[in-house]
Amino acid sequence: MLRSRPILIGSAVAAALLANYWVLEGALADRTNFDASWISDLSTRSEGSGGTFVALGTLAALALVIYGIALVATLGGRGTLLRRGAFAFLFAAVATVVAAVSPLSCAEGLEAACSLKEDPLDIVHSVATAGEIGGTILAFGLLGFGFLRGGRRRFGIATLAFGAVWLALTIVTGVSYLSNGVDELKGAFQRVDQVVFGGWLLALAWAAVQDSGGG
Repeated sequence: MLRSRPILIGSAVAAALLANYWVLEGALADRTNFDASWISDLSTRSEGSGGTFVALGTLAALALVIYGIALVATLGGRGTLLRRGAFAFLFAAVATVVAAVSPLSCAEGLEAACSLKEDPLDIVHSVATAGEIGGTILAFGLLGFGFLRGGRRRFGIATLAFGAVWLALTIVTGVSYLSNGVDELKGAFQRVDQVVFGGWLLALAWAAVQDSGGG
């Protein structure tokens, strides 16, 4: 366990930082729109700088997979809910890799004329993104209740609180198509959501270490 703690903490820090690779958009992207564009718009096939952001997104997703494996190793023996929560996290991370390596055909938030081709990559990206969101929701719930059941009340409450904020921002971002007002701010909501997610990755690593007897 002592050997796994540095891996868990290190992978958490790497994953939290890389999950917010969008902060580089001003320096690396051909076109940006902080308020109205999806983060995935940065890596679309229609953007000249799309390949750069595909690479960054894939690297970020792989960091999540490594972190997920470390979570499974750390929490796998700490109870059914925590074990299932760690596996849900790992599933979401793998789905993130699939979404990252399957860029959309064009950037809806950057070009008004964008009409997705609905080709195989578009479909795979959409399905993988749905899996990523579903897996993350499961991870929040299972890990939160797992910590509560294990007597780690503050860790459980913190995990569920992070999850509630993350889910609220995800829902607001997701319903942007139904409201012009929200559509103009979906990018900002999604980027704040990623900051919250990064903060949770760090908090989760701390909770996992403490729950495994690290403090």
